[in-house]
Amino acid sequence: MAPTLRSSGNAGRSLASQDGAECSAVAGSGNGNEISVDASVFQHATPTSEVATPASQAATPASQAATPTSQVTSGRVSCKRKLTSAVWQEMEPKFENGGWKAECNYCHKKFASGPRAGTTHLRSYLDSCPARHAPMGPKQQKLRLTKGEGGKVNVENIIFDQEKARKDLALMICEHEYPLSIVDHSGFRRFCSSLQPLFKMVCRNTIRNDIVAMHSAQREKMVNFFATFKHRVAITTDLWTSGYQKRGYMAVTAHYIDDSWNLKSFLMRFAYVPCPHSAEVICEALYECLVEWHLERKISTITLDNCTSNDKAMDILPDKLDTSSLMMNGQLMHMSPGSSGW
Repeated sequence: MAPTLRSSGNAGRSLASQDGAECSAVAGSGNGNEISVDASVFQHATPTSEVATPASQAATPASQAATPTSQVTSGRVSCKRKLTSAVWQEMEPKFENGGWKAECNYCHKKFASGPRAGTTHLRSYLDSCPARHAPMGPKQQKLRLTKGEGGKVNVENIIFDQEKARKDLALMICEHEYPLSIVDHSGFRRFCSSLQPLFKMVCRNTIRNDIVAMHSAQREKMVNFFATFKHRVAITTDLWTSGYQKRGYMAVTAHYIDDSWNLKSFLMRFAYVPCPHSAEVICEALYECLVEWHLERKISTITLDNCTSNDKAMDILPDKLDTSSLMMNGQLMHMSPGSSGW
């Protein structure tokens, strides 16, 4: 057993702190003023000394509980030694809530990190980070020139609207039939960021939800419009089978002339129609579309392809409709390319 020194509390603590040596103080019995100090405290230890006494190896519960700050510091040091990707020159690894996060040095947003997460998503975000691509220097107010009356030019302030920009992006994808994955292309993200650094690019799932929501809102408006529409509407429909899916689809289009005598056409329905495509199935699918859009009493003509199933379907459809609401009691309802000379 190592020799011990008995001293008062203050003297024992001063001896234990000499020359920066490691020591272990154990509370003695009795009145609590006596301290048992290991004899190694009297040895002059060098900075590289790693000698540990048995008392120092037995850690107290307080020493076993490491603080979060020490864990983060030691983890960051070990993590930086292994980070070789170029993204870490613009990202800062941080340990939070039991996991690693990557914080952008420009906008301070945090992303999932770690060995399993990789760095591809970090590199993609840096390509479109608004703060990273924002122009340096003093900020200037954005102005827009518009044409006024008498050849004058008006100067107006521009207010950026994130929701309107997302709506225009969704309309662009629908109008030009772009793939939804265009929002994930690094070149497209970089181009949008250069035009408007404040625009926050969305992922393909978000833009898909935007398109579906816009379609639902527009469809509801058109259904309400036809509910009060007082003129006739011509219907054209076509049904085909997809070659690679072997599934049938029906498209129904409405054509009408508005109050300004302009021809308007829009797609009412693009729906899956299960096989077999018999006359009853075609008639039922077309009738459901007419009722859904409040057009069952406002039809002028219905144009279909020349085939036996379509001809039989048009023989069944008048029985589901009010023939008194049709022109000449429905005698002119069925139109086909063959009968009209197309």
